[in-house]
Amino acid sequence: MTDFANILLSGPCNLSCPHCIGKRWPARWPDNLGRFPLAGLASFLEEARRRGIGEISLTGVNTEPMLYAHQGELLRALRTGVPGVRISLHTNGTRIFREPELFNAYDRATVSLPSFRPQTCLAMTGRREALDLPAILAVARIPVKISTLVTAENRAEIPEILAACRRLGVRRLVLRKLYGDARTFDFFPDRAPVRCFAANPVYDLDGLEVTVWDFDRTRLECLNLWSDGTIDTTYQLEEGTRGRR
Repeated sequence: MTDFANILLSGPCNLSCPHCIGKRWPARWPDNLGRFPLAGLASFLEEARRRGIGEISLTGVNTEPMLYAHQGELLRALRTGVPGVRISLHTNGTRIFREPELFNAYDRATVSLPSFRPQTCLAMTGRREALDLPAILAVARIPVKISTLVTAENRAEIPEILAACRRLGVRRLVLRKLYGDARTFDFFPDRAPVRCFAANPVYDLDGLEVTVWDFDRTRLECLNLWSDGTIDTTYQLEEGTRGRR
């Protein structure tokens, strides 16, 4: 069973994150931020229909998806090509205020939030300014999930991030381990998970649902459209880069 689908955009980014997953591999993906239709889009839509895909995520291998110049056209093509599909956006949040109507044209969004502290944001993204999460939540008319990559720079701030999100009424948050990090983190030693999703524990912190996400352990099947038009079905993106040089 195919769980969902990804459209993987590539191109120059507006942040410089040292832990960007796109920097892990020697592969180079062609810049498709200005291209419509995307390479391979027609075949991707046909395969998504055939597999009964219910959700398509717009994300980036090495870039911010809201930098894509043809989001409106792509959203219309996806809704026409896969009737009833739910479309999600994975964003660093930096362009939400520039294009709030476009942001709200998605069905839901995951916003990456490394820290509320400027110095930590600078170390993790190359940008000192922290996201104004209260303003983002005020603008959003769609469900917003927060995603925090846990690194040495922000590990001690996790309780602070969780408390702020809970205070602001965030309903869902994901703590993501670094890809390839074999260490075990026990974020909630006094709590038992209420359930698991794709082998990842899910906790209820007084109404805030927190998932501890380990890419290496997770086993999902997804349909991917890469920026060169290649289509494959692997959740472990490193496997999808084999043969690209």
